[in-house]
Amino acid sequence: MHDEKYDVVIVGGGPSGLYSSFSCGVRQLKIKLLEARATLGGRIPLYQEQLIWDVAGSQGKLGSEIANNLMSAAQHFPAEITFNQSVTKISKTGRDFVITTQDDTTYAAKTVILAASSGIIHPRKLKIEDNDGFDNLHYIATEIIKFEDYIDKTVMIYGNPESLTEYAILLQKIAKTVILVTKKSHFNDISVFLDNVIIYTNTDIEVLKRNKLVVSEVVLSNGSRLEVSEILVHLGTKYETKAISFENFDVTMLDQNGHSFIQNNPDTSTNVKGLFVVGSLGAYEGKAYNLAACLSEATKAATQAAIYLDDTVVAELRVSTHNEIFKPKSQVMRANYFN
Repeated sequence: MHDEKYDVVIVGGGPSGLYSSFSCGVRQLKIKLLEARATLGGRIPLYQEQLIWDVAGSQGKLGSEIANNLMSAAQHFPAEITFNQSVTKISKTGRDFVITTQDDTTYAAKTVILAASSGIIHPRKLKIEDNDGFDNLHYIATEIIKFEDYIDKTVMIYGNPESLTEYAILLQKIAKTVILVTKKSHFNDISVFLDNVIIYTNTDIEVLKRNKLVVSEVVLSNGSRLEVSEILVHLGTKYETKAISFENFDVTMLDQNGHSFIQNNPDTSTNVKGLFVVGSLGAYEGKAYNLAACLSEATKAATQAAIYLDDTVVAELRVSTHNEIFKPKSQVMRANYFN
């Protein structure tokens, strides 16, 4: 077991977990965030090229923009984030919790915020030799991208036409060249593409030429050899169901439409003191299942965790414009806001 004991261990690095980390930081709690995959973002990559309209103040923003902002916010305050840690078991020792992961690593926590989904999403990968470990090859169904990173670059996107079109529409405005490669026979509407979009149909990727950790050249099944800056792959996803077991204490569960959820309250508390649930793992009457609701639950969980740790804590924080915790950074940012 790690010697350190955290005020809160957050399980899951999706939107609700990331904003829980930020909200716990506002409360000045000692935070550990455990993410089962190698990347943050949860399920947002599934719709990161779409415009989001149900998050106040971010209406009409791309999912990728919101996700990147959430990732930055999660590290606004000190927070230890550990990747490739899938939580398998949670037990109690007195008032505290012990969180165990798939490799038998354990973490001690005074409170736990469960922000994980009921399963882990993995990308379907290329079925060619030497296709992993590249810095410029990204599986966009599970990995958040920053579109501004592709300005003036030659970007190849490989996969199903339905998945590629909306990425191409966005990238063609900023990239030097966008190369679409698909094994399918056609795209439904090529009129949406600009002149810098090159299309290869009935074509597969055969070889990736390596220059250390970078793909330097792609060889296609039609004999074309292409130099590219970045490769985005969208071949869909696989879903791995992962259930967390609770040892030596019982958590009240709720069945809805054939699925099992942890029964929590609107303030995110459960029947177990110190255990809070945000996002899609929890269920209660009237719960909303959208991104805005996840973020709202994250702030509630942080508040409940802080109160559980210290019952003299005031539930309602001062607004951020007058909260002392933001004052130093706000002064610097305001002075340089339009630079």
